[in-house]
Amino acid sequence: MHSKYSQSVAQLRGLELYWKTRRLLKKSQGWNHDESSQYQFIQLRNMLQHCANNVPYYRKLFRATGFAPARMRYASELAGLPTLEKEIVRSQTVDLLAENIPRSSWNYYTTGGTMGKPLGLYGLKGGGWRERAFIETMWDRVGFRPTRLRAILKGSVVRSKRRWTYSLSEHAFIFSNFHMKPEIVATYAAVMKKWHIPFLHTYPSAALEFARILSESGISPPRFEAILLGSENLYPGQRAQIEAFFGCRTLSWYGHSENTVLAGGCEVSLNYHVQPEYGFVEILKDDGRPATREGEEGELVGTTLFNPVMPLVRYRTGDWAVIGPGSCPCGRPYQLLTETRGRWLQEMLIGKFFNRISITALNMHSAIFDNVRQFQFYQSEIGKTELRLIPKHTYTQRDSEAILTAFGEKMGDSMDVQLKLVEQLQLTERGKFRFIIQNLPQTSNTQAD
Repeated sequence: MHSKYSQSVAQLRGLELYWKTRRLLKKSQGWNHDESSQYQFIQLRNMLQHCANNVPYYRKLFRATGFAPARMRYASELAGLPTLEKEIVRSQTVDLLAENIPRSSWNYYTTGGTMGKPLGLYGLKGGGWRERAFIETMWDRVGFRPTRLRAILKGSVVRSKRRWTYSLSEHAFIFSNFHMKPEIVATYAAVMKKWHIPFLHTYPSAALEFARILSESGISPPRFEAILLGSENLYPGQRAQIEAFFGCRTLSWYGHSENTVLAGGCEVSLNYHVQPEYGFVEILKDDGRPATREGEEGELVGTTLFNPVMPLVRYRTGDWAVIGPGSCPCGRPYQLLTETRGRWLQEMLIGKFFNRISITALNMHSAIFDNVRQFQFYQSEIGKTELRLIPKHTYTQRDSEAILTAFGEKMGDSMDVQLKLVEQLQLTERGKFRFIIQNLPQTSNTQAD
């Protein structure tokens, strides 16, 4: 009874945060540049003061650098602090946690794993509702409303033989992208048409695979109002191909699990709007100087404005972006990017049904890799893959069982997974890391090294 009561309270608090965020974003889109910048600066300074008061890592760093949030007058003063590397987050997790927030309010999750190395993070319980409010506000730009149906074709586990289900909580039909063989895809299309589903929420790679199978099977595509594309890089040629086949526009966005940077597409241009209410964003060139002119590119460096449990300040995302024009025809007062390049390269495993499984769909936001230093998939036979792991000294048989169970739930009967513990992972001829090393006859990854 107590557990159900606690869950109900948490749900209500989450919904309150969701609608509070939605109201803010509805209002802030109409602000001018000065109003938007002032709001962001106040949120930034408050978060940095929280760091100075309550987070051991920053308390020590601010003392060492003479940085005093209370004396800040301009957001640009943040550049006086060093950037935060992933290895520091990984090695000094305890010192990055706020002392004034009870553990009962913490939520633990992991990133998908840059370079095959997942990163453990902590946030506020219920914080996902705020994230959802941002994403759905961006989707509003192409007519989405929470009351309207969605088809979700991404990394969800669907255990039924038909490989699709309806989710009441999401108000969406969920389709497995792990079982995309022609007869299954034909069923997907029929369901989408029957219910006149207006939006498809998917990965670029899954949208292209869906289109390929429909085209080869001679099946006309469902008629969506828009296709919502996230979690992978979207290249111009892919956007054009998806829009031409489905006969509708796409909306894409950039975000990451660390929740310091969010940029969403626009309904009247191909620009990405950086959300100033979400995080403070810098774009740094190779020499460490800020990229400021249109066409300049650099690494996205973000500072959280929301997560007080484990604040990330000047966090190096490892992702890159290109500076856009000074304004957008839509009139929103946001910084613009013309391109973002994330870490997922749309690599594919080939399943037993010759279905293509994107590495993005295998992204795990759980603790199963906590005792793994790095991992990589190796495939030399269709329908089978070897998951190679560099274990930590704390790795046990229980970790192996948890990993196999998790991937079994994800891919079901479409893929056999075997584990192999190794001391090092394979690199390309140019010395670069790949999530998938593939040696299949007449099959290869399409991304260049």
